[in-house]
Amino acid sequence: MITRLALALALLVPTTLPQPRPASVESQVKDALAKFIRAFDDLDWESFRMSFDDNATVFYPRAVPERANGRAEFEKTFKTVFDQIRSSKTAPPYMDIQPKKLRIQVFRNVAIVTFHLHDRAAFLNRRTIVLSKTRNGWKIVHLHASEIPLSGVRLHP
Repeated sequence: MITRLALALALLVPTTLPQPRPASVESQVKDALAKFIRAFDDLDWESFRMSFDDNATVFYPRAVPERANGRAEFEKTFKTVFDQIRSSKTAPPYMDIQPKKLRIQVFRNVAIVTFHLHDRAAFLNRRTIVLSKTRNGWKIVHLHASEIPLSGVRLHP
């Protein structure tokens, strides 16, 4: 009788212990964004490129007026950007991307991340990153980068 009771208790114990909570969708998106930013800061090409879906589109903030469609197009431009940044510094981190006023909106398997960057004097840089949940985690399907001159622009806190 005691062995049956001990066996029954032993079978119940694992189900009564606190189970780790799965990461919230928002925290998964934040993690994907943090990995992308860290890869960009460090110019870690492989981690950076794997943050994107193969069919992603990109609008660049300056110098490239056309939309990049798909991996071949956006990687070509980003390789040039990486080379330009790498030529001005010798070791990672090459940049210090610090999103300001970060906002994450999640709609089932799609997340929209918007933020500002204050990395160019006299300009406000705006970013919109759209991510989609895939079998391989959250992937960037669209990145839109734009900037506006700060002269005459009133920013709200």
